[in-house]
Amino acid sequence: MSKVISFSIFKGGTGKTTSTVNTAAALAERGKRVLLVDLDQQASATRYVGIDPDRINPSLYHVFLKQVPANVIKQPTAFGFDVLPSSSLMAAIEESLERGDEILLREILRPLRDDYDYILVDTPPGKAGLAFNGIVAADLLIVPASAERMAIDGVSDLVNHVQSIIWHRYRDELNEQEIRILFTMYKAGTNHSPGVVQATKKIYGGNVLDTLIPETVEFPRSFDMKMPITVMSPHHIGAQAYKRFADWIIQHA
Repeated sequence: MSKVISFSIFKGGTGKTTSTVNTAAALAERGKRVLLVDLDQQASATRYVGIDPDRINPSLYHVFLKQVPANVIKQPTAFGFDVLPSSSLMAAIEESLERGDEILLREILRPLRDDYDYILVDTPPGKAGLAFNGIVAADLLIVPASAERMAIDGVSDLVNHVQSIIWHRYRDELNEQEIRILFTMYKAGTNHSPGVVQATKKIYGGNVLDTLIPETVEFPRSFDMKMPITVMSPHHIGAQAYKRFADWIIQHA
């Protein structure tokens, strides 16, 4: 059965989509069967892999409405992994979710878990129903945090919410869920980024991953090119960082 890995943090702009897409590509490059799930109504991950969300019908929206099963909407990408694409219609799902609906994605993915080694979920920012769906579905939570002072607050916000509320509410389903922190936008030539990482390690210890994703203009360029950096520039330091992260997942997740 596949491992479900959700990339989650309530703060936006920390590299969730970049991390999800490039990790999916790096895992696929290593021969793993990978499914990417785009939960965000902005459909950034869907666009990143070259799929126009405005042309998707049916989409994940229809899966949540239980009109079609998930395997009907999954699409192959040019990068060796499949995707469950999103669209702006997911905003309507967000509006309709009620307490207890956090389990929906977990149920949606259940029939697909034997078909993949890894299912990666790109969650939307904010404390809302779809973000919680991504968290509850996960065996492993990856918290992408930009290497800046405010990042520690963002990490603490998510970890505290998950441990005090979500783990309590879904204790049977999530009793083995783990959390790891992945630093993004890391500036190696400064004192600031290393200081933030060290300060976070003092709080969360080994839950902070050693892999550091550098800040580079190649990431937005790869999005514009609709191509993961691991494919566009495989020898770039950003691509190499995600390949190391993929290796960590294979060895430890």
